Order: sequence, then C-alpha cells, then structure tokens
Amino acid sequence: MPARKVEAIARLLKEQILAGRYAPGSRLPTYDALMEQFGITRPTVVRVLDTLREEGLLTVKGQRKVFVTQRFPHHDRYVWVTSEQPGSNEWSHFLAITHEIIERGESGISGQVTPLVGVDGRANNPEYRQLCDFEARGSAAGLLLVNSAMIHLLPVLQKPGLPRVAIGASLPHANLVTLDFAGLIERASARLLEKGRRLAVMSPHAPKLAAAQECLEGFGVPADRVLTLHAAPIGCERLTELMFDRRSRPDAIFVMDDNLVPPLLAGLRRAKVKAGEDVYVLAHCNWPRPLGMAEGVEHLGFDVREVLCAGKDLIDAHRAGEACPPRLIPARFLEELAHGSGSPQSL
Repeated sequence: MPARKVEAIARLLKEQILAGRYAPGSRLPTYDALMEQFGITRPTVVRVLDTLREEGLLTVKGQRKVFVTQRFPHHDRYVWVTSEQPGSNEWSHFLAITHEIIERGESGISGQVTPLVGVDGRANNPEYRQLCDFEARGSAAGLLLVNSAMIHLLPVLQKPGLPRVAIGASLPHANLVTLDFAGLIERASARLLEKGRRLAVMSPHAPKLAAAQECLEGFGVPADRVLTLHAAPIGCERLTELMFDRRSRPDAIFVMDDNLVPPLLAGLRRAKVKAGEDVYVLAHCNWPRPLGMAEGVEHLGFDVREVLCAGKDLIDAHRAGEACPPRLIPARFLEELAHGSGSPQSL
C-alpha cells in the first residue's frame, strides 16, 4: 500500500477523532471493520493505527483492542516561535530569558512548551518545516508567536490554522498579549521622584525617552532637573562615567533597557560611585532574570512567565470557543511577582 494512502486514511481517522466522532476513551472499530471500510489489508490497518498511536491519539489494550486516548497530547503542547536566533542583533534579553525559561521547564505552563528559534520561512529551514508540520497535523494546542517582520511574512501563517497568540503587537489570525510600557514608564517616574531630585533617564530608544520626559513633566518636574540620555550599549560605560564627572550629577537614574545595565554599572565603578548607596538606580528587567541585583540595582519589568501563561490562557479560551480579549501584562517590582517559587537571579 502506498505511503500516501496510509497517510490519507490516518488523516481521515484523526479528523474524525478530533471532531468527536470517536470520543476520548472510546473503542475504535475492529481491524476487520477498518479493512472493510477502507478496502485495505490488515498490514495497512496496522500501519495506519501505528501512525495515530505515535501521535498519542490511540492506545492499545490486549491484542487488538484499540481505544482513543483520554486526553490528546497536543492539548498540552504549546509552541513558542521566534524568527530571531542567538547571536543576532535582534536577540534581546527578553528572547534569551524566555528561551532559557522554556528550556529549563520553568515557564509556569502545565504542559509541554516547544521552542522554535530562527524560523525564517525557507523550505530548508528545519524550524520552519517543524512549524509547518505542527500546522498540517494540528499536533499542538496553539502557537505563541513573537511578533516580527519575518513572522508577518511566513507563508504557513497567512491563513487561519492552529490557535495563535501574538506577543508584542498584532498579527493576522492571532489573539494578542502586549506589555504595558506606558505603565512601566509612569511607575518608574513616580519611583524616581521618591528617590531623588536630580534625575537621569537612559535608553537606546528615542520615543521611550520622550515618553519618560513627558511623564516626568506631567508630575511637575522642571526640565532642568531631568537629564535624558540617548545611549547604546557601546559607549554607555564612558557616558556614565562622564555623567558623574560634573557638579550636577544625578542622584536617581532610570535605565529603560536592560542591555544598558552592565555598561552602566561598569561606568559607575570607573566613576567610583556605588549603585544603591551613592545613586539610586532603577532598571527595566525581564523577570525572573534581572541584571545587577547584587550590585544595588532595583528593578521594574515584565515577567516572561506571566507573558507565556497569558498566551496559554488565550489559546485555551480560543479552543473552548470563549472570548479572547487582548491581555496587557503590567510591569512589576520584585515584591509584586506572582511566581514566588521562582526566585530571581542574575545571569
């Protein structure tokens, strides 16, 4: 029997199982009945059933009693997809920490999370082929898609398919989980006002610097008390040193990107200034892996476990036919983390 015929029969039976024609725990028709229904031989029946058993849809009891499993494995399998990969300029701390949490089994999701990294849409890209296979077989509960220009273009995602959640910004056919950066900036600005009079804000992103400046002005802070620095990781160390080689040095700093934390701390050391003692430093972070905690930095950021669990909840709601309103993840200080069991630690 050609392999394509085996695949076609297996696909039909799978569709019937997933559609509820054969309920979880129910017995499948006998070998003889399947032979008659599809006009195939006994060895072909064995190959078809082996295919479905490998996917976790069937269990065998005794010699020839075949039953539908009580719970399908793909109901507990979630796939995290990013087009970026380690070592690229776009491989951020957020992506690196999310990937590490998944690999270590610390996502907080009850079930299996499979990471697909470097998915680029080429036919010879193994991760993309695996994504296409998940879609074709329906062998996952849903997809957690990290939004990017490449993800927008992936051919396999141009039509509705598995339930999907976009992380960061909207994607076609996907529900949405976003990070509340506006709330982070407002809370960070309020904390700076509690800790100092001369304030500094550092970021590689000009729009976020402008938003912080506007927020502080909204709190009534005079412009001459706020120093905004458009800084990149390269050069941040020297910039920090120069910032403290002046009479009007800041006494509270907000670092809006965790990529700036290591060079900022290096610059403070060169200036012989201690974070937490000589200057208050508040840094954006990705929980549960903040940078600089042991060196006196306080943190405000987004918990990647909360992001993943929110995505999982939206996928489950989609599968159950329930409403899936967008989820907004709030910024949290250490004492506000919902996952008390996973203690933050520096990378």
